[in-house]
Amino acid sequence: MGPAVKMRDAKISGAILREKGRSRVPEQISVVIITMNRRALIERSVPILLDDPATGELIVVVDGARDGTMEVLEGWAERDGRVRPIWQENAGEGAARGNGVAAARHDVVVLLDDDVIPTADLVTRHAMRHSIDSVDVVLGYMPTTVPTPRRRGQVPTILYSQDYEKTCLGYQNHPEDIWSHFWSGNFSVRRDHALAVGLKGGIRLGYHEDLYFGLRCQEAGLTAVFDREAVGNHTHSRSLRKFSREVRRAGEARAILMHWFPDFRDLADPFFDTSGPQRVVLTTLSIPWIRAVATPTLMAVSWFAGIMRFWALETDAARVMRQVELVYSFRKRMKVDMELRPVS
Repeated sequence: MGPAVKMRDAKISGAILREKGRSRVPEQISVVIITMNRRALIERSVPILLDDPATGELIVVVDGARDGTMEVLEGWAERDGRVRPIWQENAGEGAARGNGVAAARHDVVVLLDDDVIPTADLVTRHAMRHSIDSVDVVLGYMPTTVPTPRRRGQVPTILYSQDYEKTCLGYQNHPEDIWSHFWSGNFSVRRDHALAVGLKGGIRLGYHEDLYFGLRCQEAGLTAVFDREAVGNHTHSRSLRKFSREVRRAGEARAILMHWFPDFRDLADPFFDTSGPQRVVLTTLSIPWIRAVATPTLMAVSWFAGIMRFWALETDAARVMRQVELVYSFRKRMKVDMELRPVS
């Protein structure tokens, strides 16, 4: 992070502290959460958000959940008029976000995932940042909670955390690249810009819908800033099997986004930033009949290494498995798209 960025952030933090010292009530903004079958996490987040003086309203879009979340929210709404639960049949992340923003009443909207637990001043930080630093989008920080001491089976969360922290360093050192590495879960946007760009998208990607939104924002010429002080703690948890399924969906989504956004081609390629020998190994392991053996073998190695507490081996096997699944699903989708492309 360069001196100019540090100086700017220091000035903004100082201004926020001065405003807090004057007991100024921050600008009221809307908070939108999308949720599906995570009632316990919603029950943790709602009181924190309602205690934040910048929360003008709390819209929770329940995306087909049948776990009692809607009933809990309706009870809250009777006690606090700022709580506005919205029900929709399961239509996906993009549709839920779009419906939430469309229903918002304030000029700035904070969008949170249901597994991101806000800190006490998260909404205030977003509100003040929009007020002081004229930007269209503020991307907050959501460090992944990794339980300690380490236990078997936590490797998906560890890999996720490592990837995210690397991305955050990129936000700080190369803020111009925020859109092409956009991770949602904790961000705020001016409502009119969000509606103009569109949050619902054209189809359900199944993964990387946040990146799809970021790339559309980039095309629209919107500005963004990363704020490490706007903190929401991410309670990520995945089994290795579910992690592998998510990786396959990510590979497919990358192939789709590469077709839709030609300028994103290099970054979408799973071979981007890999060496020649790595390309050869991954290409070989992702051949369908080899991958059918390689992936379960790597998962088994990671699983047994976790039992034996060979943490480095557990991590390395899972990392290779992830890359194999990513390359496999990416190439499979690319092949389908080529076969469906009309012959001129």
